[in-house]
Amino acid sequence: MAEFVLPSPRPAAWRATARVFTHKGEYLQGPVTVTIDGRERYTIGVFSLLDDLNSAYVDVRRSEWTGAAQDDPQLPEVRLHPNGWNEGEQQLVVAAVRATWQELAGNEPCEYDVYGYHDIRVGAGSGSSSALVQAAIRAAASEHDAELSPELLASLHSRVESGSDPIHTDRPEIWATRLQLGRPVRRLGERNPNFVAVTWTPGGGVRTTAVRFAYTEEELLLWRVRWASLERAVKSANDRRVALLATESARDNQSRNPSANLAQLEAAIDQFGALGFSVAHTGTYHTALFEASTDPETTELYRQMVAATAGVPLNEIGVFPTARSARRRYSA
Repeated sequence: MAEFVLPSPRPAAWRATARVFTHKGEYLQGPVTVTIDGRERYTIGVFSLLDDLNSAYVDVRRSEWTGAAQDDPQLPEVRLHPNGWNEGEQQLVVAAVRATWQELAGNEPCEYDVYGYHDIRVGAGSGSSSALVQAAIRAAASEHDAELSPELLASLHSRVESGSDPIHTDRPEIWATRLQLGRPVRRLGERNPNFVAVTWTPGGGVRTTAVRFAYTEEELLLWRVRWASLERAVKSANDRRVALLATESARDNQSRNPSANLAQLEAAIDQFGALGFSVAHTGTYHTALFEASTDPETTELYRQMVAATAGVPLNEIGVFPTARSARRRYSA
């Protein structure tokens, strides 16, 4: 791990920083159909459960090119000053800054110093690498005084990370994670589901590539119905239905990525009146979904039960409002 060096202060007008919040798995993750070259195929669709508990932060500083030797003379030198980034994350940040330079800086000769950190648990289903890539892209664009449209951000992200998470969206959308990267399969509406979410992660991380998604024709048909039901539920503000679909999806995925604390999630419904629950389908995040009007005493009692029975420290069991978190995706 490289030594963390705090950047020296600079005038606020020159600051090019970005903080990107993550997600806690998804409400639903399963097969969704897309049409490519006139042929219908299925990929894995994701409807993310966005949060504002954890984030990636990046500070990008540009300087004049010194002519120093570098690995590729056609690309700018990117000097990293990370706090805890692993080797793969460092490579992604360099690629993100260079991709943004190629798109927005007109290949002007320059160099970059990049500072940053994240407080995201890797492998838990939060999209840690995606948050870091998006923060690097946004900070680099800001350093060049360039505006980023959602479409351009998604396009840049897909060039850097082929399996990017859709955490930049602030509205309900189904995203294909393996095909048509950078575009949603379907927009569901303007209003995000409104829950009080209680979330935690037991055990170690899950390697995404280790979770095999294969479906029979009957299962594919079931998912067509499930996605259509989700679209109607979101557009009609039927949060109870969204929670039910999330619960069905989580239970359905047990054969692919078993939940370590399924009993605690079921207890949220049976004993504490939750509407449902979600499990990160390629991670370990567990999230109980309560009505937005739920008394804080109820969620606190539930947190204490989880801590006592699942062996998860109380301070690692977070609570957040899903509607607000979906609106608050970025912060300087």
